[in-house]
Amino acid sequence: MNDRRRAASAELPTLTGLRGFAALWVLLYHVWAASVPRLMTVEAGPLTLDLTPLFSCGWAGVDIFFTLSAFLLSLPFAASQLGAMPRPSLGTFWLRRVLRILPAHYAQIAVYLVLAALGIGAWPSLAQLAGNLVLWFNFGRLSPAPMNPVTYTLPIEFCFYLLIPLLALALRPRWWIALLVFAIVATQAYRHLMFGLVAHADIPTRVIALEQLPGRLDQFVFGMLAAFAYTKCAVSGRLPSTRLSDALFGLGLVAVAGMVVAIHAGSPTYWDGSPLLFSWHGIVGAAVALMLFAAAAGSPLARTLFGNRALRHVGIVSFGLYLWHYPLIGWLEAAHVFDRVEGYRLPWMLPVVLVLSLLLAEISYRLIERPAMRIGRAHERDPGTRTELVAGTADAVR
Repeated sequence: MNDRRRAASAELPTLTGLRGFAALWVLLYHVWAASVPRLMTVEAGPLTLDLTPLFSCGWAGVDIFFTLSAFLLSLPFAASQLGAMPRPSLGTFWLRRVLRILPAHYAQIAVYLVLAALGIGAWPSLAQLAGNLVLWFNFGRLSPAPMNPVTYTLPIEFCFYLLIPLLALALRPRWWIALLVFAIVATQAYRHLMFGLVAHADIPTRVIALEQLPGRLDQFVFGMLAAFAYTKCAVSGRLPSTRLSDALFGLGLVAVAGMVVAIHAGSPTYWDGSPLLFSWHGIVGAAVALMLFAAAAGSPLARTLFGNRALRHVGIVSFGLYLWHYPLIGWLEAAHVFDRVEGYRLPWMLPVVLVLSLLLAEISYRLIERPAMRIGRAHERDPGTRTELVAGTADAVR
């Protein structure tokens, strides 16, 4: 492998840790919500620190997932556009996406059916089962509901998988500006149009209508453009200095934190047409993309925060953690496990849910996900064109 190609296919362990953090953040949010939501404040002398946004906005881990997924999956396409490696085989690319997502998803559906047969949980209708098997759900009245609510993200991601080869054609000098403008305009047009149609509907209907791929396209494209910028710098040997990388990563991190505080403060009016409804995901996507570029470029700050072994391992099993934590919370509540807890349940519920979720995630990864990914690797035309460039496992994209 020549120097240009080696740079384009460098492993990025810090991003694995960031993905692990995102999965844990989503879990924290759902445990906080199940524990009866409340303000999370800490007294520090005369000051009262409100840490509630860290809990109430954990769903933003999904925003990190989307932009990170776009970044990682775009790396080989960007390298191809820049002449650093051959164009990825689309058949292999889509096969690997299917093998990365569906086996674990189907295994969970199988567990749901076994439990329903044992009288635990409701038996899905034939339409709901069929819709979940082909990822045709969470489209409002046009489709059934997901059997596991957190899997609403899967159809959004799969739609992106179908579009990425076309969008990646613009990952080249000067063309990327057109891609950026297109993504922003398309996202804004979709969100404004759909809000006009569902403004008087209930909030769940508004959520489903606005949170489809066209309404999140900008944050995916920000991830793609960060991958293009990183690859261009890598293959030319002009990566930013560690000091600049730290500055860029810190800027992105501060921007994400600021947007989390903003949406926490503006949540009462968010779904009523607040400006944040149309701008929040895009701004966060841009900030996360900046963090991804800086982390990939070697930011010591990013490595310190997210490059430790524990977070990297959580990142490797993050898909299973994401899939299993939510139904696990429901099963524990149905079994009244925490009913005898006096006072606030979160300090008791969080460690139990975390440990059990990590156990299920480990089982899912070792018995289902990793064997399926090996099948995908067997179909690779060229190992240098892998779509997941992450240390610990080359296929741990969520």
